[in-house]
Amino acid sequence: MKNMERFMKNYDVTVLIPSYNPGMFLKDALESVFRQTYNKWKIVLVDDASTDKSLASVEHYLNDPRVTLIRLKENVGQSKAQNEGLAVIDTPYIMKLDADDWLFIDTIEKLRNEAEKVSEQVALIWGNKTDVYEDREGNKLLEVPRIGGRSYSDRYEFLLSNDVPFPRFYRTSALKQVGGWPTDDPWDGRHLEDKRMDALLIEHFTIHWIDEMLYNYRQHANNATKKIDLYNEVFEWHIYHTLKKWGDLYRPVFRKYCGWQQLAQLLPKQNPV
Repeated sequence: MKNMERFMKNYDVTVLIPSYNPGMFLKDALESVFRQTYNKWKIVLVDDASTDKSLASVEHYLNDPRVTLIRLKENVGQSKAQNEGLAVIDTPYIMKLDADDWLFIDTIEKLRNEAEKVSEQVALIWGNKTDVYEDREGNKLLEVPRIGGRSYSDRYEFLLSNDVPFPRFYRTSALKQVGGWPTDDPWDGRHLEDKRMDALLIEHFTIHWIDEMLYNYRQHANNATKKIDLYNEVFEWHIYHTLKKWGDLYRPVFRKYCGWQQLAQLLPKQNPV
């Protein structure tokens, strides 16, 4: 028992998994963590009042002392669920993993090693991902590697890039310094939680990219990214809100790419508020 306690104190990465009705996908996510080459990890699984049988399918993992399960009594949305997890995390780093995605076997090891090399000004490390397309029955249709990215220190340059970093390896102190995931929008933080966090972090820190394949991003029929109209509405709100917070110096110009709203330009205002 003492050896186990001593080992647990050495954990320095917590994998934060927000989960709402992921079905059997949750098993893939958890298995990918347990198979990691890096072993100084813990898991905080936040179940956002799921109504499916996803927890029953991973019961044997939940009995592991490295796994903390937080079960919310009512559905609060992803940002609030993640904040519940953040409140109990005591490791210096957080690896965010969506409940329907999974990691490569050496993902945490590569990100943890990179975190040791970079400045403490780096709040978020990301890399390359593979988009995995599936049909409604869960049959794999196509795998598309998404290779390429860059590091950012300028807030406007990052905003104009339209980048959405995956995976997301955070410095815990940075997340707590900005107050966790914001929920002050008309949707109570239920949508675009990653982009909103990115905008908070780039105000005070930098974002670092490494050229490594690190994440499997599942594209399926129930994926939230399929709700294009809602996404576009929330995205525009996010851009206007962020620019106003940053001093209201620019007017955004939008474009659409395959139906998805993107930021095309930032035009300087003649008389900024």
